[in-house]
Amino acid sequence: MRPIRNVSVKRRVMAIFAALALPAVLVLGIYTATAMGELRTKLARAGESSLSLFAASLQTQMNAAETYMVDMALHSEDLRRLGSETSRTQAYLDGYEVSRGFSAVVSANEALAGLMLYSVPNDLYMAQYGTVAGGGPEQKTRAKQEIQAEVTELVGAGPLDTEHWFAREMGGRTYWMRVVRYRSVYLASVIDLGLLLDRAATQYDFDGQLILQDEAGAPLLNNAASIEPGQLQWKPEGYGTLEHEGQPYLCVTASAGQLHFLYLMPFQGAQGAMRPLELVLAACTVLVLVAIPVMWAYLRRTVFRPLDSLVDTMEQIGQGELTARPSTMYKNKEFKQVNDTFNNMIGQITALKIDSYERQLAAERSEMAALKMQIRPHFVLNCLKNVYALAETGRTGEIQSLILLLSRHLRYVLAYREDTVPLEREVELCQNYIELSGVGQERPAACSVELDGRLEELPVPPVSLLTLVENSVKHGAREGSILKILITARRLEMEEGALANITVS
Repeated sequence: MRPIRNVSVKRRVMAIFAALALPAVLVLGIYTATAMGELRTKLARAGESSLSLFAASLQTQMNAAETYMVDMALHSEDLRRLGSETSRTQAYLDGYEVSRGFSAVVSANEALAGLMLYSVPNDLYMAQYGTVAGGGPEQKTRAKQEIQAEVTELVGAGPLDTEHWFAREMGGRTYWMRVVRYRSVYLASVIDLGLLLDRAATQYDFDGQLILQDEAGAPLLNNAASIEPGQLQWKPEGYGTLEHEGQPYLCVTASAGQLHFLYLMPFQGAQGAMRPLELVLAACTVLVLVAIPVMWAYLRRTVFRPLDSLVDTMEQIGQGELTARPSTMYKNKEFKQVNDTFNNMIGQITALKIDSYERQLAAERSEMAALKMQIRPHFVLNCLKNVYALAETGRTGEIQSLILLLSRHLRYVLAYREDTVPLEREVELCQNYIELSGVGQERPAACSVELDGRLEELPVPPVSLLTLVENSVKHGAREGSILKILITARRLEMEEGALANITVS
């Protein structure tokens, strides 16, 4: 039978509290973490979608401007003539023909701040501008003049990158430029990156910070946030996270050619991830956690202390101090009833103690009388006679065996206290008895045992089989033959249940 594990009431109460509070906290924590993860992923996906749409639109406009300039360089005869020095009038007419299409290109591609033509041999500059940064007309005119001065200076400074878009600062603003050259004639498209970001924030609802970077990862605008290497942690879901100036951000990226966009979206954190119901659940969980120590203090004062007093009194009584009584004044009705009942029980135990001792002595006397009856005095006398006979003939080895066997027999019949013993032990005693009865005999009895392993622990009355074996030895022996005793124990399966069939033959 499996032993029962004893656990104190205090631990059980704490286990109940923990079983109620901890699962709630665990479930809410997992739910909150999952909700935050899903919210971050959705927010990142939405930002990535807007950013990709913006980058794709910009890439389309950049490709359109680049295609237009390359087509003009390859197919426009007017532009080819500008590659050589001509009369001022002819150069102006050719420039006019080339620039007639600029307005349509700039209007169709709102990202373009301007499209320029510059012929170095004829010192001819013609341009069509889109949205130019500035306040009033004078500021816009000044900005256009600064762009013209920078473009002409850039062309005259030496070889240009005519294969890719590149960044250039002009008049305190940063532009993204693409230059196509035919001999000494240059076509240039410029995009004001500052205006580009302002327009993107309005058109695509970018509520975070949009950072423009070149291929090396360097920011192109001075007002961009400075992000240290390793500060941005990328997640398997395809977005990044970082902490900047105490504010958590989510980050997504997109590219338009050599221009890279890094979009930082502010994230509110756990309080923003939780809906009202979840906040209520969190508040309830906190209240449960706060209530645990309060309830523990209350239970300790009203339940545990009276219980400890009862336990201490029981331990004292268990050590023999029958005069011990609980000293606590109980406020709970149940504890007072237990205390009164306990005191009455102790009084009855004290009164019955003498009767118990007398009954115990009577039982011991009865047991001693039964043991004396079980020793079989004439059997012991026969054994002693055999010892004497063996001693006369000098058979000391057999004497030793007889004494050992007799001691085992007496130890068994004198030592047992239970009403039953295991069948296996009873059979061992029977074998010991048969061997004991055969010491000094010319033809000692032989014993065979067939015991079903499932019946080894079967409880049987002590010396029950031994009585049958004694009768077999006493009445079954015949002169001139060897007495063979067979002990069998088999398990019989019946419809009503299992039976044990035990025979001595």
